[in-house]
Amino acid sequence: MPGQPVKNDPPFSEKIVVFLRQWAITLVLHKTAFEFIREHRPWRGLRSFGWILWAIVAAGALLSYQFFQEVFNAIGQLRTDQTSFSAGLASVFSLEKIGWMVQGSRKYLVMIVLELLVFYSIQKTLQITIGKKPDFSRRAFIDAEVRIFKVTILAWAMESVVRLLVVQIAMGMLHLDFLAKPAGFFIQSYFLGFALIDNYHECFELKVAESQQRTFRLATGVSVAAGMVAFCFMYVPLVGAVIATMLGAVVATLAMERFAPVTEVELAAIAFLKKKPRKKT
Repeated sequence: MPGQPVKNDPPFSEKIVVFLRQWAITLVLHKTAFEFIREHRPWRGLRSFGWILWAIVAAGALLSYQFFQEVFNAIGQLRTDQTSFSAGLASVFSLEKIGWMVQGSRKYLVMIVLELLVFYSIQKTLQITIGKKPDFSRRAFIDAEVRIFKVTILAWAMESVVRLLVVQIAMGMLHLDFLAKPAGFFIQSYFLGFALIDNYHECFELKVAESQQRTFRLATGVSVAAGMVAFCFMYVPLVGAVIATMLGAVVATLAMERFAPVTEVELAAIAFLKKKPRKKT
């Protein structure tokens, strides 16, 4: 019956084991994804979308601008004060200096700008791995771009709320401030991973709400691991954003196909629920 708990719902300890297994294997799958990209080159065909290449170039320039500005500023400071070279270099690569790229809503800006690369890479990966026919029409890419706006706004809003409740309020009340940064990293990794996984679900025509529920229910470990690595790669200047999105897209696809593939039975059930008329009250 709707609203009643599932009888065979696994205990919390088992859910933790499932999460850790997904998380660990998804991390390892990054090596598999790198080899997959090197062998199959899922970017093939992008030349037919010349404007996509320009978008990627513009995104790389945008992401590298502030980083190199900080580098040049640090070098200038080394010439005018007595700071040691090692200390100055450390300040250049400090998270505080380059955190602008991925803190808050800005990491979602990366997803928006490079969405076409993410969606294209996932479609190519599905075509290679399971033979799913891709849709490379301009209409499909426009729809994907519109959807990523909705998904990133949702992810940013939910991340902000969870951060407030967990990191600032709960941990503050329990005097666990030393866990604030790890918890914040974990939270934003999950929602960044969800933005990647949603592209996988979009290829099977799942709605955003269905994608959100399915990710939380079946692929939390995948989402955290994929988002964690993508988040770290965004710190790499020039090519980091491209690596983060393409590698993240392939990893999300391989991991979802391993742990939570969208089956024909599930698609049929979703289609049935969509067609089922609502009861009049």
